[in-house]
Amino acid sequence: MNVQTTVAAPARRRPLWAVGLVAYALAWTVLPALLATSLPLDVVEGIAWGREWQWGYFKHPPLPAWLLYPAFEALGRFGPFLLSQLAVLLALFYVHRLARQMLGPERAGLAAALLYGVLFYTWPMLTFNHNSAQVPVWAALAWHAHQALQRDRRRDWAWLGVWAAIGLYAKYSTGVFLACLAVYLLVGPERRLLRRRGPWLALVVALTLLVPHGLWLLHDDGGPLAYLAARSQGDPAAAKHASGLRFLATQFVALVPLGLIAWAAGLRPSGGRLYLQEPSRRAWLLTIALGPALAVAVGGSLTGAELHDMWGMPMWNFSALLLLAAVPPQVFAHRRRALARALAVWLVLITLAMAAYVSQSARWLGRPGRMDWPAQALGDQAQRQWQALSRCPLQVVAGSIWEAGLVAEQQRPMPSVLIDGDARYAPWISAAHVQQTGALLVWRLGDYADAPEAPLLAAVPPASWRISEGQWSIAWPRNTGGAPLQIRWRAYVPIACQPS
Repeated sequence: MNVQTTVAAPARRRPLWAVGLVAYALAWTVLPALLATSLPLDVVEGIAWGREWQWGYFKHPPLPAWLLYPAFEALGRFGPFLLSQLAVLLALFYVHRLARQMLGPERAGLAAALLYGVLFYTWPMLTFNHNSAQVPVWAALAWHAHQALQRDRRRDWAWLGVWAAIGLYAKYSTGVFLACLAVYLLVGPERRLLRRRGPWLALVVALTLLVPHGLWLLHDDGGPLAYLAARSQGDPAAAKHASGLRFLATQFVALVPLGLIAWAAGLRPSGGRLYLQEPSRRAWLLTIALGPALAVAVGGSLTGAELHDMWGMPMWNFSALLLLAAVPPQVFAHRRRALARALAVWLVLITLAMAAYVSQSARWLGRPGRMDWPAQALGDQAQRQWQALSRCPLQVVAGSIWEAGLVAEQQRPMPSVLIDGDARYAPWISAAHVQQTGALLVWRLGDYADAPEAPLLAAVPPASWRISEGQWSIAWPRNTGGAPLQIRWRAYVPIACQPS
């Protein structure tokens, strides 16, 4: 008689670090969505742009808006916060792959996870915008460039071209990182590859994917480029040579938590030596880790351009990799657990600080911030007002991107936003279109002497609609002293939509 004995295989345990990363990402998705009463300004703007699916917008290229709108439609206010966390996790994925090849598997995990010690990848990631969208792109570019340089395979060069295009669709400042990669290729030991097809394949792939946006730029007279020039315009009379130093100083502040985590764990980098799997990759690591920030700082000082702190967000993907490369492997082995514990403490503290600030900052600062506005109440009031005046659905909200965007995102289906009432900023709306649908113009009391200019609405014959106006007083619990939010409105209701 045969007896079969079946031994159940032990359940596979998930690594503690993976559980921790998932828990952190969920906390930074759920807590701000529940504790804030409105979304950040750039998110509201991106959602309004993304609804229209354009090849570009008057400030920026389109990728973040393309991602924000479907995320918001699918998951509501949770969507944009989840998008930010997924961006960081994707960056960690590529940094981990790169670190495995450069540092080995023992140091790769923390080289990726320690990116949370860079302040840019915690607090500022509450806002998914064109800066945060570049974070995973630059990490992916570095990985595929590394693979292309090492193996010279067509598929690696092709992927490099794809991610280059994705990066430029996210923000033009990706060009800084691409320029650093190009300089390394020109002067580095792999410059012989320029005589082969790979680099040129990457260039052709990138340019091909960018053709639709390039055509849009020609049609739009280069609007985003003009906006970039205006944003970086410096004061010639100011001490222009200090702009680069100021930029580097703010970047250093963002790296302070990473330094404190290393200090708490007892890590001490050893001089200028880097302990890499292949010592010849030292110049490559320094190029991707420090090159973009130094290039921007030098360029800003030479031109007197104004450099914004948040431009540095994608520049520090490889800061933890560089830090661990400077630590002898035997020292790292003894300090590994301490380093992981210090990182865990930091993640808990910054999460608690985020939750406290999002929920209590209005009380602490004595004034409400953008994320303290009563967005739901404002949207509900606008919907009730429009339904009282029109038999047609609300399809266009006009005004500044903030007030009009808040009203629009609360409606289902979401109406278009006529930014500043001007077709130059909202080319998806024409005078003929708005003449048929009507529009609701909103603005905060006191922001204008009378009402904001709305050139597109003024271009429609007045006989096309009936105009009503008034003021809402909306409860604003987070406003210091309890004063309500005062919003002025003007409704342009087409004749065919007026109640019988």
